[in-house]
Amino acid sequence: MTFPSLTAPVPPDTGPHASVPRARHRPDLQGLRGVAVLLVVVFHVWTDRVSGGVDVFFVLSAFLLTGSFVRRIEHGRALGLPAYWTRTFARLLGPVAVMLLAVLAAMFVLFPPSRWAELLAQAWGSLFYTVNWVLAGQAVDYYAGNSAATTPLQHMWSLSVQGQVFLVWPMLLAGCALVARRTALRFRPVAWAVFGAVFAGSLVWSVVATSAGPEAAYFSTLPRLWEFALGSMAALADTPASRPRAAATRAEARRLGVEPGVVLGWTGLAAIVATPFLIGPETRFPGTAALAPTLGAAAILLAGALAPDAPLGVGRVLGLGPLQWFGDRAYGIYLWHWPLLITYLLVAARDTVPVSAGLGILAASVVLTRGSALLLTGWRALPGVRAGSGIRLVATALLVAVPLTGAHQYTLLRDPPAGVERTAQNYPGAAVLRGEATEVPDVPIIPTYDERGQEWGDTGEPCAPERTPPGIEELGGQCWIITPDTGTSEDSAAAPDTGTSDGPSGGTGRTLVVLGDSHARQLLTPIHRVADAQGWTVVSYLRMACRYTAESENYQAECNDFNTAARKATLEVDPDAVLTVGTLSLSEAPHEKLVEGYEAGVEPFLDAGIPVVAFRDNPRFSYDMFECVETYGPDRDRCNVPRSESLLPVNPLEELAARHEDLHSIDLTDRLCTETTCPGVIGNIQVYMDLDHVTSTYGETLVPDVEARLLEALGPA
Repeated sequence: MTFPSLTAPVPPDTGPHASVPRARHRPDLQGLRGVAVLLVVVFHVWTDRVSGGVDVFFVLSAFLLTGSFVRRIEHGRALGLPAYWTRTFARLLGPVAVMLLAVLAAMFVLFPPSRWAELLAQAWGSLFYTVNWVLAGQAVDYYAGNSAATTPLQHMWSLSVQGQVFLVWPMLLAGCALVARRTALRFRPVAWAVFGAVFAGSLVWSVVATSAGPEAAYFSTLPRLWEFALGSMAALADTPASRPRAAATRAEARRLGVEPGVVLGWTGLAAIVATPFLIGPETRFPGTAALAPTLGAAAILLAGALAPDAPLGVGRVLGLGPLQWFGDRAYGIYLWHWPLLITYLLVAARDTVPVSAGLGILAASVVLTRGSALLLTGWRALPGVRAGSGIRLVATALLVAVPLTGAHQYTLLRDPPAGVERTAQNYPGAAVLRGEATEVPDVPIIPTYDERGQEWGDTGEPCAPERTPPGIEELGGQCWIITPDTGTSEDSAAAPDTGTSDGPSGGTGRTLVVLGDSHARQLLTPIHRVADAQGWTVVSYLRMACRYTAESENYQAECNDFNTAARKATLEVDPDAVLTVGTLSLSEAPHEKLVEGYEAGVEPFLDAGIPVVAFRDNPRFSYDMFECVETYGPDRDRCNVPRSESLLPVNPLEELAARHEDLHSIDLTDRLCTETTCPGVIGNIQVYMDLDHVTSTYGETLVPDVEARLLEALGPA
């Protein structure tokens, strides 16, 4: 037994009273499914590219659904929508249920508890064909794709979109039939107008939504409806009345040595196969980029009508046995390949899949497709379940919903880890690398997954609006201030205090300005603690993703303008020192470099006699280090990257500091890395909140180092 193909809806009422001519057999459609599912698997397993195969399925599913309903409408038969829906979803949900139960079991065995809530939410969405909206709401990056941190149910978004279309499309077709009957118009022109409007409106919305937010647009239903409308229009174009004219056209074309159907079919296949090679991670998809695979699919559908038996037609290739074989199993292969891929990456702790392992994933998908079919055959043979599609649909849904409910309750009620006091003894952090903590107790690692979003640097208070320099907020930046008496009154955030009176701890009363991006912000946690201890005032002009430097053609215009405004504001403050991040870490070799134009960027301060303290950047990884620790544990090699693969052997700032007396370099690498590795966890604290930002919790343990090195760099007041 084989499953229905990924895009084949169950036709309307096929009972004994439904004497509707069947559509002629078209093996090219099954071969097209085979091409589409192979593209999906190949480009999911071995690349981070969009294959376009799912878009082909969208067009094909609408073509088949629309064609089956059109035949019934034009032969005056009842559509039987309730029976159609129950039959369709009973058949489609069975394989999904088996897959969901397998993923649920794998979740408890392999996935960290911090990810259970996310997976359960997506399992519920998959069961009710709404997971695409869940993913759109989470703004999941589809291009992030194949990694162990990706959910094993992310691929279910496309089946959710199709499920929603299988609900809406029959009602649209029934509405077209009703309008045609009430207005004495022919059905097909009415349907052409409706689906043409859906095509145009949805395509425009897709372009706008993709431009505004491609992550959400990728999974949303509305930006995808035009792809289904295209398939429906292809079905409406293949009319019985058009076939004699098409035959005459073909005869005339052959006399001239041209076969339009042949050219159309091969052009369509070429467009489909070329799509993944032309669309990379930088391409905003779907938008207009999705026209290539969808128009290619529509071209093949029309070519099959124009030249069904052409010796040189694309149908000869699509009708080959291997493509037919994969087409027969497309639905099951699609369902299983993605959970298997994510599970492999999780267990193997890899980012890439060897060819042999990828072929194993494909083979396992085929085996599980067959195994699921055998299970469902036995399930449908049970008393009561075999009584009808409605009972089978409800029973299948309950088969998944009951364990999902139990799993959800377990995650809510399970005993949390025993509370551990967050003391320096339990969580020494960088004290381990300072040699101050020789024994690290066995306690749960912090911060937790739920706390990760609060791990940005402690910036202090926002500057009062009337004291925020011009251009800072207008260019997407922020002004923050830390004063010795922060929190005692609103006036403490009114403006930078450039006075020299001692602070509450008898400090020097210095004023420092911090410039830069999120990497400068993360340093503000230890800088804040030092400022409190020393009685300093710290003003920060920060704009995310905008490292401080001189104007550069490689920076966005807004970033250049912000740096100019921040430079001007800093010179007006005339601080005792300017603090910046002077290097840029890279996830790939050479792993580190000076910030482009950095020396020119700090020269105005040096020329004004203002010392500059340039911090060396922390390591940057090619994957989320927090997720690595959550997924694999802190001791795995993957979460302990060799130091030689994290930063250069020598700090690039040293040479620059040697040329300028007032430029001082601070390198915290010895508090982020050992002699050999840069770990994800040090002293029971997660060092990184993602792939390149140090957690504020770990930053707290860097205070002694930052204080000592700042005082050494700046000297006595």
